[in-house]
Amino acid sequence: MNASDNRQNTGGGTLVIQPLPGIGDAIWHLPFIRAIAARAPERRITLLTKRRSMADELLAGCDYISRVLWLERDGGSHDGPFGFWRLGAVLAPYRFDEAWILHGSSRYALAAWRGGIPERIGYGIGWQDAFLTSEHSLSRLDRSLSAIAKARRLLERHAVPIEHPLPNLPIADELRREADAVLAGRGRPAVALAIGSSETYKQWGAANFAQLAHHLHQRHDASIILLGGPGEAELAIEISERLSDADWQQAAIGRPLGQAAALAAAADLCIGNDTGMLNVAAATGTNSIGLFGGGPVLVDDPRIHALVPPGGRVFFGDERMGEITAEAVMAAVDEALAG
Repeated sequence: MNASDNRQNTGGGTLVIQPLPGIGDAIWHLPFIRAIAARAPERRITLLTKRRSMADELLAGCDYISRVLWLERDGGSHDGPFGFWRLGAVLAPYRFDEAWILHGSSRYALAAWRGGIPERIGYGIGWQDAFLTSEHSLSRLDRSLSAIAKARRLLERHAVPIEHPLPNLPIADELRREADAVLAGRGRPAVALAIGSSETYKQWGAANFAQLAHHLHQRHDASIILLGGPGEAELAIEISERLSDADWQQAAIGRPLGQAAALAAAADLCIGNDTGMLNVAAATGTNSIGLFGGGPVLVDDPRIHALVPPGGRVFFGDERMGEITAEAVMAAVDEALAG
């Protein structure tokens, strides 16, 4: 799979537009992208998404994605009232046969129309419907569905079977070998702590993660690996300092996404904030425990055991991570490792 912004004459094919920006968003949509690809004549699709998803690195092992194109919003060339026109001009030389739009905005349907894509399939709620060619759009009653539920409903309306309902993220053999080498000689179980968070209200904090890491080592003789992006460097240092820089823990901060995913896949358990890496770990097959105190649990994945604060539903922007106690997480960890 190649990430490309170059205009190429591909002579047809299927375009999937998935503009939600997060790594988790990319993971959650994999079952639907895979199902759409399975019905395409070439059994592969081109994905149009945002750079923040890091889809070119994250999905490099997905053989049903032939190419990633970048959607330049947030002040980029595809933003603003005429951004759809410029995006359509980018799409036109590819001569796609069809576009599946996994979003409700009319701008993407307009861009597909401007790009000369003859078959345009999308949610069709509101103005978008005027620029689609499909008769099987969602109803206005579906407006309140989550992004995942909308995508699932769209495929159901088009009788597209979702044979793999859970996300599956392949890891290249070379990356698996590198991850195994990092963990070689360390205690088992190996537990990954996904300490990153896109928002401060989704962050469990250094003190809690350090207390949990200490419990894991004392109770289970576990080795700990801290996973996060460059923005978590100071947090990782604080956690390590609270653990007296013990040799049974190490930080893997700011590594390329493929390497981080491979480390999550090699771990026996992943525990983390509501963050992209938590979803990555689960998609690689690693049992995971997610801490949801800053927003609702959106994905029903049996590989993620969701912990929420006691006493009621969590809404987006809630600052309730502090209500998830280290003791509650430890109890869930003990149960997971006992099984």
